Amino acid sequence: MSENHSQSVWMGLSFLAVGLMGGILFTNGGQGFANLFDGSQATDDSVEEAAPDVDPDSLETVAVSVDDDAVMGDPDAPVTIVEFSDFQCPYCEKFYTETLPLIKENYIDTGKVKLIYRDLPLPSHDKADDAAEAAECFAEAGGDYYAYHDWLFENVAAWANEDVTGSLIAGAQELGFDISACLENGDMQDEVNADYTAGKSYGVTGTPSFFINGKKLVGAWPYDVFESVIESQL
Repeated sequence: MSENHSQSVWMGLSFLAVGLMGGILFTNGGQGFANLFDGSQATDDSVEEAAPDVDPDSLETVAVSVDDDAVMGDPDAPVTIVEFSDFQCPYCEKFYTETLPLIKENYIDTGKVKLIYRDLPLPSHDKADDAAEAAECFAEAGGDYYAYHDWLFENVAAWANEDVTGSLIAGAQELGFDISACLENGDMQDEVNADYTAGKSYGVTGTPSFFINGKKLVGAWPYDVFESVIESQL
């Protein structure tokens, strides 16, 4: 973990003992994330009020590579968001459903921001690694990575089951691509592992974690917080 980890904007950080599992729960100003080390989920039962003030200058800055991962938006956009995420993480889904659409409408579709999704499947999410591989296989087969990315977040119940491989293959077929050989042979496992290792090297301890032109933001914060950091980079 980075020595500067405490500089991240974690409002009201608390540690709570969790039953026999001995897990740790984190609260982040009411915004949740899943812990990399034990897979516990942050509490997210607070009323969503106005977003807390975040000083972008106070955020830790990390030099982060986009690797060769798929880009959402204009590759030449002035602001780059690198997201480390997990397709089975409820807070990653929260970001996808509540915040990403606004970022896309106001910044990605207008050419100001590009987003790069990098894989960080948590060990506690037993189907997340399969999903990450399937998305990479979909892109390798010629499909739009983010079309399958969207399908995964919108259909978790359909693929996170005992027949995860068959379900992921069926999802790709719905979108017009065959990923069966790639997924069954584990062709993209090294790609997923590389993202995971990179995330840990950048001090990522939970999902979702974001680097906005290197500014580290941890958790499923409301849109207003992302807007503040993005605007500071334009």
